Amino acid sequence: MKHTTWISILAIATMLMTACSISKTSVPSFTIPNSPSLVITQRLPTPEHYPTAAVIQLPAPLPINEKIDLRYNKQELLDVFSPVSEGNWPVVIVLHGAGVNKISVGDLARAIAGLGAVVFAPSYDTMSGPENFAVDVACVVRFGRAHAAQYGGKGDRVIIVGHSLGALAGALMMFAGDQFNGDCLTKKGSALPDVEISLDGGFDPIPYAPTEICQSEPGVCLKMDPFTYISQKPIRSGVRFVLLVGEWSDAQRNTQAFRDALQEAGYDVSLAQIPGLDHDEMAMPRLETLSAIQRELHPAAP
Repeated sequence: MKHTTWISILAIATMLMTACSISKTSVPSFTIPNSPSLVITQRLPTPEHYPTAAVIQLPAPLPINEKIDLRYNKQELLDVFSPVSEGNWPVVIVLHGAGVNKISVGDLARAIAGLGAVVFAPSYDTMSGPENFAVDVACVVRFGRAHAAQYGGKGDRVIIVGHSLGALAGALMMFAGDQFNGDCLTKKGSALPDVEISLDGGFDPIPYAPTEICQSEPGVCLKMDPFTYISQKPIRSGVRFVLLVGEWSDAQRNTQAFRDALQEAGYDVSLAQIPGLDHDEMAMPRLETLSAIQRELHPAAP
């Protein structure tokens, strides 16, 4: 099975789950060849009543600077948004979904910078080899840590905000960022973020991918699935997951399954809904989203 085929299905699964032929209530399971004890299956719980995402009074947005189209590896570019005023600003990385680029989250990135953060918004490869997008995102995390001070930031704490496939990529970084290495311009430093804020995340592609793909490339499937890492011990201490969903029921159930697995493993995780938003609207700078980000940027916020 060609890698391009695998990643195309991954992208489709995270953005267009409703188009898959596999029933949402009948998730397949299968055994990895030569590993009879390892059965891949992921429950997708029925939707529950999600608490509504809280809002807080946000400060007036700070004036920001923009640096556009900076190279962080041999192929891809990122934008940097940072407050004009000096400060030891936290670092945020904003990840777009599949099939789009950094422009799709530009408004969100600008709004986050206005809250008081140095924001790196990359374009990254979502449609070729199955590890390429994770390698790209690992490069961005390392780049952000190394270059934060250049823009008034402090790279010892990184918050990753991911929409759709970006949430899956962010989750992989949270558990296994240092396992992904490639043509990063910044090769040193940790690629493990400290907080993930997900927006309509598509965390588990395996239940939606045709069974034969993961049977033919089991190692790739497992490496690119965040659920692979959740129960590994010891769990990462001091990290946090903030999961936000809109009205799309498939994203709700996928995120709920991720929340349940995180809770079972002992991670600090919350799940809330922003009512009335479809999948694309979840990438916009909504008050509920910015409130959640503000609380992580500045933990003293109410």
